[in-house]
Amino acid sequence: MKLNCKHSALALLMMAAASICSIPAYAQAGEKTLGIAGGYASHNNGGEANIYFHYNFSQHVRIAPEIGYVFRNEGKSAFECSVDMHFPFRVARGFKVYPLTGVTLNNWSYEHGGHITRGGLDFGGGVDLYLTSSLKLNLQGKYSLMNDTSGCFVQMGIGYVF
Repeated sequence: MKLNCKHSALALLMMAAASICSIPAYAQAGEKTLGIAGGYASHNNGGEANIYFHYNFSQHVRIAPEIGYVFRNEGKSAFECSVDMHFPFRVARGFKVYPLTGVTLNNWSYEHGGHITRGGLDFGGGVDLYLTSSLKLNLQGKYSLMNDTSGCFVQMGIGYVF
C-alpha cells in the first residue's frame, strides 16, 4: 500500500491527538515547579531571562515568584522581581490556562548612568502544557504597571515539576 501526503498528515494528527489524550491531568495541591524562561520586554524592546518557581496551594490557586534580568537594549537593562498569583483551570487533559495578578519590583539601569527602581502591579495570563508528569512548558504574557517604566513581558519557559 502506497501512502501519500494526506495519509501521512492524518497519521501524524492521530498520533499527536493520542499523545495529548494520554497526558494525565496534573496540578494538585502541593505541586511545585522550578523552571527557566526567556522572552521579550517592551520597555527597552530587549530580551529577558528569568528563573521561576510555582507552588500550587490548590488545584486553582498558585503563587509564582520569579527573578530575572532584562538584557541591555536602547541603553537600558534591568533586574526584575515579581510575585504573582496564578489561577489555573483545565481546558483539556494536560493543558491549562490561567489569569494572573501580582506585584513587581524593577531596577532599571541606564547606559549614561543612573538607576530607577519602581514597584508596581502585574496583570496578564498564560498557558501550561504538561509534556510528562515532571515536565511542563508554559507561555505567559503580562503587563507591569509602574510609574515611568511600565511595559509588557512575554515569555516562554520550561519547568521541572516535583
